[in-house]
Formats: sequence, structure tokens, C-alpha cells
Amino acid sequence: MDFNLAFTRSQEQIIIRHFSDGSSVSSKIVNIEDIKNHSIDGLILADNLIFEIESELKFYPIRPAQEFSLTAEKFEKIDYLNVKVIFDKIRENWIIQNNLTLIEEIFKTRQHLITLWPNDRSGFFEELWFILRNNLGAQNLVFIYNDLIKAKSENEKNKLIKVKVKGDRLPTLASLDEMDDMLLKNYEKDFGNLFDITDYNKEKGQIVICATIKKSPVFIMANVFQLTRMQKAVLQSLFEGLNL
Repeated sequence: MDFNLAFTRSQEQIIIRHFSDGSSVSSKIVNIEDIKNHSIDGLILADNLIFEIESELKFYPIRPAQEFSLTAEKFEKIDYLNVKVIFDKIRENWIIQNNLTLIEEIFKTRQHLITLWPNDRSGFFEELWFILRNNLGAQNLVFIYNDLIKAKSENEKNKLIKVKVKGDRLPTLASLDEMDDMLLKNYEKDFGNLFDITDYNKEKGQIVICATIKKSPVFIMANVFQLTRMQKAVLQSLFEGLNL
């Protein structure tokens, strides 16, 4: 899988390198103030640099350079195989921490989501999207779910529509296309369980999940760097809780 790893170059700038298929395809230097506008899967913080990490740590792992004996110069030259070892380590630790946090807060999280479900379906799925993003460590996470548009008058009927949300950093609304319709039709027989990892291609990191919330189907696709027993168990428990 492709990934973008960043390194703080100075107090004002970061280096972002894109790695793909065993090579570094591109490298760019951007201002730290623009970091939210770039897709980043991990950030390595150079020694002696002060960086406000709290707001960004919820989006990707951040680790000090001294853990890996890296400098900005070494980072700009590091090859794919060596950087992949570093990336896997920081990513796995971050995902584990996210899973442990969800375990600790699963009852509070469930209750919060349940309160959103009846009257704020969009808010419910935006928050659920973010939970899966961080606990799976996912890229290109897509949700397709049913929403109900309530009638505005007595002569109208409630309308059931399909909604798609997707994104890397944050969920955004997107239109369903022909491919989405084909996928939904192909998997329509797989929505019998509350949470089912229907397809998982470990080599490509592609995952498909067919879930059900309050008898309403939810189709989930993403790219993931790993899929562990803990990840599956935690998310299974959350979906079971949402259906109680």
C-alpha cells in the first residue's frame, strides 16, 4: 500500500514523502500551517522542535525522530524498505492505542452514538466513520448507508435514500456512482450479520465490511495496513452494542 510519511524540517516546514510499490515517488516541502490540507499517514518529529501535536495526533501517529536516529537529511534519502520498517512500527502502536481507548470508552461511545441515531443520522455516521478510520488505521474509508428524508407535509411520504461518505482525514458526502450500485448489488446477500468482514485482501490491503445497524444495512470499504484479532473484536463489540 502507498503511504505518505512526513518529517519536521524546521519550525515552519515539513517534508512529505510519498512511498509506493517499493520506491519513493515524490517529495515536497510544505508549511506546517498548511498541514491539514495534505494527506499524511504519519509524522516524525525532529529533535528540539516544538510542534502542537494534540490536534493532529487524532489523525495520524506522531513519533520523535530520536527513536529512529533520523534527521531531515537522512529522511530525504531513506529507501522504501528501511522507511517501511519505521512506518509499520509507528502505525501499529498508534492503532493499538486507538483500540485500547475504544475498549476503555466503549459504553460511553455506544451511548453517545445511540443518542444520535434517531434524529441525526449524518452525525451518527460521521462519528462512526472516524471511529473505524482510527481503529482500522484506514485510508480511503467509504460508508454507504440508508437515510430517511421525512415528509414535509401530510400528502408526502417519507423517502429512503442511500448516502455515501468517504475521505482520508475527514468524512465528506459524495454521490453514488454506477460502481457503487454494482457493489451493493453484489454484496446484498451478505448483510445478514451485525458486523461481517466479507472480503479482505491482505496483499492489497483492501477490506469490505457488511454490517447492520437497527436492521439498516451499512456497506464499508477501505484500505488498511493491517487487520488484527483485536481490531476485529473491538469493532464487532461496538456494532453489537449499537444493535441492542
